[in-house]
Amino acid sequence: MPRVSREYLVLLGIHFFFFLNFSELILLPKYFLTIGFGPSVIGLLMGSFSVSVLISLPAAGLLSERLPRKALFMAGTVLLAVPTLFYETFSGCLGALFLLRILQGVGFASTFGITGAMVVETGVPSERKLLLGILTVAGIMTHAIGPSLGEFLIVAWGYPALFASAASFGLLAFILSFLLPLRVSVDRPGLAGVNTAPVLTAASLVLGAVFGSAIIFLPPFLMTRDVTDSSPFFISFVLGSLLVWTVLYRRIRILPARISWTVSSVLLVMLLLCVPWTAGGAVFTGLSVLFGVGYGYLYPTLNASMIAVNPERQGIANALFVWSFNVGMLAASVGFGFLCEAIGYGAAFRVVGVVGVCLLTGLGFRAKASG
Repeated sequence: MPRVSREYLVLLGIHFFFFLNFSELILLPKYFLTIGFGPSVIGLLMGSFSVSVLISLPAAGLLSERLPRKALFMAGTVLLAVPTLFYETFSGCLGALFLLRILQGVGFASTFGITGAMVVETGVPSERKLLLGILTVAGIMTHAIGPSLGEFLIVAWGYPALFASAASFGLLAFILSFLLPLRVSVDRPGLAGVNTAPVLTAASLVLGAVFGSAIIFLPPFLMTRDVTDSSPFFISFVLGSLLVWTVLYRRIRILPARISWTVSSVLLVMLLLCVPWTAGGAVFTGLSVLFGVGYGYLYPTLNASMIAVNPERQGIANALFVWSFNVGMLAASVGFGFLCEAIGYGAAFRVVGVVGVCLLTGLGFRAKASG
């Protein structure tokens, strides 16, 4: 375990509360379903967030190289938190719901799009993957806590309680951001010299598509099987990701990178391949843990690799990684909704699983993972 600075610990705390805001909104598809929207409209609403992120990330990356990252980071926490309060207010206006998702996408890009670069500034290069791995686990933990808390709040007090809770966490992240140092960025010549690393970018996109298909559409799929509580999936998923950077890390790091990558890719998709035949119980829980193990390794590895090939453009590199991942999320948000209406949830999950593992393993053999 590396020595960590106070700044890194503050970033971890902010990241945790920021993602609690974000992760409680994972239940938005259920909310949209209850107010009468079908899978295709739900996909478009969730996809509008990804479109907003994609449009905003290039600007966030460039600004992070020219302006103090703290200011951009703090603005993002506000833009994610405040719109959360208005979903119930504008439940009858589809256009307003799209606007709320778009504003939150700008906020997500402004904060999360540069968090990885800010983390790298707090440590030494040899610890980059581990520091980003811990950051990833901190964010993933909220995917268990947020939806579980959200499910409880919905049952106890309804969706207004969910939205109030999520916004409160986002505003707490904003308050904690005042503890970050005001580090002035060096003015750099825009995109000149940026290594776009096409193989890494493509792998990030595929990972985003596989991840998005599961995270966005498993909860409504479970509802079709009369499983209204999706929190066991999120809890098991988090447990798997946590195992990667605690129990399994020392064993994984001695393996050739391509072996770790291939095994993780297979583990990631097993849930999607098998979920049509199991919507609950021990098998479903085990598959969710394996999904978490695969994702928990692949995401920070790709993030670290992208930053490693752009040592002088860390802000832009991190934004590029998040951008490509969210292209995949967008493909899942929009494409999967229409796909499952055409062939059903089960077949759609299988298609994503097969295509995803083939592409990820193929790209993994072409990419050189960072140490």
